[in-house]
Amino acid sequence: MRMRPGAIGNLTAKLIACLLIVVCFAVGAVGLILPVVPGLLFVAIALMIVARYFPSVDRRLRKNRTIGSYLQSSDGFGGLSFGKKIQYGLLLCLRLFVDAVAFLVYVASKLLGLAVVKYQSYR
Repeated sequence: MRMRPGAIGNLTAKLIACLLIVVCFAVGAVGLILPVVPGLLFVAIALMIVARYFPSVDRRLRKNRTIGSYLQSSDGFGGLSFGKKIQYGLLLCLRLFVDAVAFLVYVASKLLGLAVVKYQSYR
């Protein structure tokens, strides 16, 4: 049985990607419970890795407005130099953090609005 020259490298890349996906989802799950760990960041990274290796998941995720914008911005990631990849990763983390804070502010404002409506109904 002969293997293609790049087959082992491709298999290794897929195994490393699967390991990273499991680790990111695990850390993300812990982060959703504990406020110290940024859970949404790790879940988003895991989803981006999954989308890279599974085209059907990629198509489904690109339909989502928020996740699709992250995937679209990372399309040329493989062709970047190492320094640019680090820079992109840091900027992606900053963007995810800002989006998470904006989402939390949105949820808090909705909950506060519901609390005000409920309070006014008692008066």
